[in-house]
Amino acid sequence: MKRSLLVTIVLTWILGLGTLGYAAYVFLRSRPFETQAEALFFSVLLVLAIIAEMKPVPYTLGRAGKEESLTIAIVLLVLFSFGWSLAVFVAGISVLTADIIANRVYYKALFNFSMYILAAAAAGVSYDALHYLSPTALPPSILMEILARFAAGWTYYLVNLSLLMAVLSKVQSVPVLRMIIWGFRDSVMVNLALVSLAVGMSLLWQLHPLAAVVLIPPLFMAKMGYEAYTRLRTEAEDMLATLADLLDQRDDVTGQHSRRVAEMCYDVARLLGLPEDEALAIRAIARVHDIGKIAVRDDILLKPGPLTPGELKMMQAHVEVGARILSHLTVYTPHLSILLQHHERLDGRGYPHGVSGEEIHIGARILAACDAFDTMTSDRPYRRRIPEQDALAELYDHVGTQFDPKVVEALETWLIHKRRIRPDWRVQRSLSTSSLHITGRAAVPSKVEPYRPGDEPAVRLP
Repeated sequence: MKRSLLVTIVLTWILGLGTLGYAAYVFLRSRPFETQAEALFFSVLLVLAIIAEMKPVPYTLGRAGKEESLTIAIVLLVLFSFGWSLAVFVAGISVLTADIIANRVYYKALFNFSMYILAAAAAGVSYDALHYLSPTALPPSILMEILARFAAGWTYYLVNLSLLMAVLSKVQSVPVLRMIIWGFRDSVMVNLALVSLAVGMSLLWQLHPLAAVVLIPPLFMAKMGYEAYTRLRTEAEDMLATLADLLDQRDDVTGQHSRRVAEMCYDVARLLGLPEDEALAIRAIARVHDIGKIAVRDDILLKPGPLTPGELKMMQAHVEVGARILSHLTVYTPHLSILLQHHERLDGRGYPHGVSGEEIHIGARILAACDAFDTMTSDRPYRRRIPEQDALAELYDHVGTQFDPKVVEALETWLIHKRRIRPDWRVQRSLSTSSLHITGRAAVPSKVEPYRPGDEPAVRLP
């Protein structure tokens, strides 16, 4: 575990446990329940909070998983009805119980426990502060009360989000502010709905606890709607990824070509200093970059010999077919240029549109090099792979015309770091390989059927 990550987690533990101790002190000095009915209603809310925390909505944030639940609404209802000390208790107990049942490791469970406690306490401070700062000469108005409750809800959400993103930023090596922006972008609307419902329920609760029941259906509708959205998005991405794997099996022995290229693209993008969100977008596109091959017949895709002009045109059309398929999913549409341009060349001789140089998206330039490298170093039904040092040399032979020099250098750095090639690979290669030359087809060993055109960069061994 990184030192900075350990410090963040331990500090959160200390603050959370200290806050819990103070909340227990406040609780023992006060009388939060005036009647047995109030104690019963509180018990019901505690049970609901535990159930809500056990049924969260999972989704992916960057390379990490995150979950959203209805707990925030219940904790806020306890805060407004019984005070911050009991809200701290409900928040902590609900998440701790859920984590124990889920068999989470102790340090994660303790972090979540502390994080929820701090968020609930911060919401209580915000709620009390707005009441304290309101003009004392005026009676409290319903508008001021609503504003104070909304402020408490957003304080809870933002503290919870910030603490979680502080940890995830260490795990993913991403600036904290960028992680907070991502988390806010992906969860703000559902939390806005939950905070609004919590405020409405708390106002009805003041009339009678049972009056708040009328807002329970909208509360669960908000959760179900968010769950459906995340499920459909995840299932669509998983379906396309599975389809990409199936398509890879048509001409890649392992069927893992797109998966390997996607991870390689991500690492190369990060080595080039691209922001995490851009690197993740490149990885997402790379994962399904060959999806358009669904429209290419096997007799063309697997043809060992030269393609006719008509067959070549059909092969090259897979790029635009893939773009049309992905254009129906909003998660991919902002990054379609990466897919459309990954067979373009710096000299303008690529396809489908013949763009050149810096006009080609950096993601497409990364995908082009990684795609070519993995293709040359993978076994195919009609040819054997070539050594990785030979494939890298082939890329270097065509930098400036076909590949971006910076991308190929970053790929070399990654290969050395992964110990897939040696730092002195050029010397080693010069002792064991023959010269290379360009022929307009993909890289293949001598006396092996050439690779089909239109799929990967056009280079091969004699």
